[in-house]
Amino acid sequence: MYGRRHLNRWRAAWLVMLLGVSLPLAARQDSAPSQTDRAANQPGDQGTDQQPDQQTGQPADQAAPPGPSQNEPAATPDQNQNPSQDTTQGEAKDQPGTQQTKTSTEAHEDSEKEGAKGKTGDHIYNLTSSYAVSLSNEWVANTKSEIPPPAPLSPYAPPFHLSGNLVLSNAERGAILQFATSDNPLIGHDSYWLDTEMHAPSDSSMSLFDFFFYYFFPPSDACMHEVLTTYAPASRVSPTEGPANMQVYYSCPTSDTLSGFYAAQVSSGITFQSTDNGTRVLAPIGDFYVAPMDRIEEEGITFFIFEAQGMNAVSSDSAQRFHLPENASGGQPDFFWAIGAASPFPFVADPDRKDPAILHVAYARMGVDADARAEFTSILQAIRLRQ
Repeated sequence: MYGRRHLNRWRAAWLVMLLGVSLPLAARQDSAPSQTDRAANQPGDQGTDQQPDQQTGQPADQAAPPGPSQNEPAATPDQNQNPSQDTTQGEAKDQPGTQQTKTSTEAHEDSEKEGAKGKTGDHIYNLTSSYAVSLSNEWVANTKSEIPPPAPLSPYAPPFHLSGNLVLSNAERGAILQFATSDNPLIGHDSYWLDTEMHAPSDSSMSLFDFFFYYFFPPSDACMHEVLTTYAPASRVSPTEGPANMQVYYSCPTSDTLSGFYAAQVSSGITFQSTDNGTRVLAPIGDFYVAPMDRIEEEGITFFIFEAQGMNAVSSDSAQRFHLPENASGGQPDFFWAIGAASPFPFVADPDRKDPAILHVAYARMGVDADARAEFTSILQAIRLRQ
């Protein structure tokens, strides 16, 4: 009996001692964080900072522990955005003259026909495979697809073959903006020759007004129809030397539109003159002052700029008839034409050039409430080379 009680006491003591050692050890093991937990809770771990953006796509302020660590500054609002959005917005900001939220490549693809619309309403228009322009949504594209000059006048036009014509209007400014591309008949010449030709008389076939008359503000279709179907009175003019030449003048009807207004400012009609060397076309040009040629370099593009300032004020009746802005009465029309290409301007033939085409930009508006030349320059600055 005594031996059995003694054995039970010894077993109880041994059990108490065993429990006293094992229970604290288990408690310490349960409370100690694992190596994985310590890594996950480490605030300065770089892998944890990147994981939310690459795998879950959650903003950094939701994936990271609340509050900054000692080695990491507090996140700014820009840092809390998704990195893919930050990159896209950064690329858009790097494109001067645009407010797009897409990359330039995406914008060009979206705007192949009508232009891509960004947050601020800007549109990107692809002018060629090498050029694009960003314009505000105040500019509305014209759906007409005719490529000037009008067919009856094409034999007499300057030696350029235009294509890709884009015509836009801005009712608020009472302005018309046009883009086109052409081949390059200027090879073998230079800028001094170009300046001289642009200031030549309008019947030289290479003057500034020849470009306006044939390509950018030509006579209307109605005028061309009248020329081809009407027998106008003929007259004879005596040149300085030689026999008199027969000529016929046609007065052009004018449509009550912006394009009709500016076409009428350039010329009121057409004169066909028969000479010993064949028929010539003369455009009775209005009263203009042609400013000296200007040249600018923008984003790898060289532009030569020419301006023709109208000298006659627009009457209130004309302003009302052609739906010009309310403050247009008393102002003078201002015309611009720029010819551009990737620098250096291709006056010399270079078979290695990617795009030898010439870019044409024409602009007309009433110069009454703003610096029209500064406006035109800002449009040229919005043209970019497509990479």
